[in-house]
Amino acid sequence: MRLRHSIALALLWSMTAGGPAGAITGDEAPPPPGDPAREAYAAGLAAFEAGDWPVVIERMAEVTEIRPWHADAYNRAGFAYRKLGDYDRALVLYDKALALDPHHRGALEYLGEAYLELDRPEDARALLGRLATECRRIASGVGDWRASCEEWQDLNAAYDAWHAARPAAASAGGKP
Repeated sequence: MRLRHSIALALLWSMTAGGPAGAITGDEAPPPPGDPAREAYAAGLAAFEAGDWPVVIERMAEVTEIRPWHADAYNRAGFAYRKLGDYDRALVLYDKALALDPHHRGALEYLGEAYLELDRPEDARALLGRLATECRRIASGVGDWRASCEEWQDLNAAYDAWHAARPAAASAGGKP
């Protein structure tokens, strides 16, 4: 009985400390102070904002070496690979981020954008639906979930732009 209690406490701690199950909103917290991944994550975020994709990849790899459950590090590395044109690696990393955190709105958005870039609009539309579900869940009782969900707005705009650029494809159907 004591062992089960210890395991339950360890799981609860990992959820609140940003461990494997900790990110339920898609906005993973940086590693805590004193964690060796903290500096690499901060440098990776700065490189992400600057559009320095090779540095993003390098720094986020350092993060996942130390914290292999850090979904956002995989997501941002996937984005960097996508910007460099390496869609195979990008898709693998987005899938890894979503395996670790199926609610990760950033990974859902970026994977959907990758699918549009790969001319896979049905896959992107499915992710738009998943994003709608996540955004409704988080915005429950707040009002219009679309207005408060930047990831859905961005993917929706990309989806609309993809269809506008391909008039024949626009008849493929609606969106969530």
